[in-house]
Amino acid sequence: MVSLLERRDSDSSDQEIPFIDLDVFDDTAYKNTTTSYTKDSYVYRIKKFFNDKIDKHPLEQSYLTKLDFFLMTSSMLGYFIKNLNQYNITLAYNNGMNEYYNMDKNQFNYLLSIWTIGYIVGQIPANYLIHNNLINFRYFLGSIQFAWSLLAILQYNAASLNEFYLLRFILAILEAPLFISLEYLLGTWYSSTELSKRSTYLAISSGIASVIAGPLQQLIIEISKGSDLPPFKLNFLMDAIISLPIALFTMIANPNLPTNTNNWYWNETDKLIALERRRKSGSNVSKPHNNKSTSSYKSYYKRWQIWIFPLMFWAFNNGGHVNGQPTLVSWMKIDLDLPSRYYNLIPSIIHFIGIVAAMFVGYLNDYLGGTYNHVFLKIYFSCMVIGCLLLSYWDLPLWLHWFSYFLIGIPGSWGQPQIYSWINRIMVKDDSFRSFLITVTNTLAYIIGSITPIFVFNTKYQPRYFIGFMYTACLTFFGLIMTYAADSFTKRDEEREKYKAVVEVEL
Repeated sequence: MVSLLERRDSDSSDQEIPFIDLDVFDDTAYKNTTTSYTKDSYVYRIKKFFNDKIDKHPLEQSYLTKLDFFLMTSSMLGYFIKNLNQYNITLAYNNGMNEYYNMDKNQFNYLLSIWTIGYIVGQIPANYLIHNNLINFRYFLGSIQFAWSLLAILQYNAASLNEFYLLRFILAILEAPLFISLEYLLGTWYSSTELSKRSTYLAISSGIASVIAGPLQQLIIEISKGSDLPPFKLNFLMDAIISLPIALFTMIANPNLPTNTNNWYWNETDKLIALERRRKSGSNVSKPHNNKSTSSYKSYYKRWQIWIFPLMFWAFNNGGHVNGQPTLVSWMKIDLDLPSRYYNLIPSIIHFIGIVAAMFVGYLNDYLGGTYNHVFLKIYFSCMVIGCLLLSYWDLPLWLHWFSYFLIGIPGSWGQPQIYSWINRIMVKDDSFRSFLITVTNTLAYIIGSITPIFVFNTKYQPRYFIGFMYTACLTFFGLIMTYAADSFTKRDEEREKYKAVVEVEL
């Protein structure tokens, strides 16, 4: 394998030489592992919907099974604990932190903004390391997850709100590399028809954290009755305990990149299959990222993707603040006067429904060829516009009020994976620009979102956040426009690729 890579470096014409030809292997087992049904039958279509491996060679099926278990499991667990650590500050505020630290005015939003600023700062070195191929993801991601555990213990021991500000800032810096690293890895290992559902699995691990967080906090409240320790502090300690084994598993399981993976679970055939899949996708697998000059970075800003996708994700990410803020919880606590078991559990129900919906969307998009990201994003942004406009009016029948919160709470679960699987799909031939675009797309949303919640979701207006709901309605309408624009440009580029291929064949 190494000698073949060296040949490709010296002669670009050898890029068409396959790393491995699965056609030379006995395909008897292959026929038995797919299906005896014709591709026109409903049974075959159902099987294909749930299992995208059935049309592949058994060696590739075995490879994908290993990849799904080790890469997806470690990625989902890492993203799960990252979001559990991030979401616990909202739970803490709703379950005693406010009173414990005598928080007033807008100090909760200050905590959120300080975390966001730290997240932005952390993106800068993370982007440089990833873009220039300077890290081993396996050990890098495992190490920062160990650091999260330590910081959770320090938050448990925090004696003042100022200590919390500092700890949340440091935590955000160390959390910043995770998401962009995982999205880049998924786009590197999976093909366009496999990517949407895997990106969705990654996204729903965040939803699972939201589902578990509330009941976990309520369980801690019940268990710690009679204890001198505030329940919200014990929640940080629980997060630290959960983080440690996940960090260890990441160091064991994460495969790094196809070009340099050396994990114990791969055999030589698996490694060749990984490289061959990248070659077939059009990626130049023979050369890692090179250090980029300033002029190279400037050339990126001449491409439409750098202007459309960051704005689209900004609309999605900042639109999601309407759910990240205690909008639903404050309505249940203040207007409906419900006890803690309701406002700790009902949001989890919404997150769970969102997870189910996101999985259906992810599988459906891959089944349809992985090219319908724009359709599902248009549905998401439309739901957000309608739901936020209804809540901005506020004086609604009780059933419509509940319906509006469900309308803005459920579709957001599929927004993120559809945006990033779209980016990974159309940028598969340009790893360097793809890594840069993923980082810029993620970073812009947090730059703008670091300050706006202080003004549009000021806690003195709870539970009726008129400014916040109107802001979100306008922002998500803008996201809808960006989705139409990205769809138009994507189709234009695809038509150009088809025309170029036809001309090359004729010549």
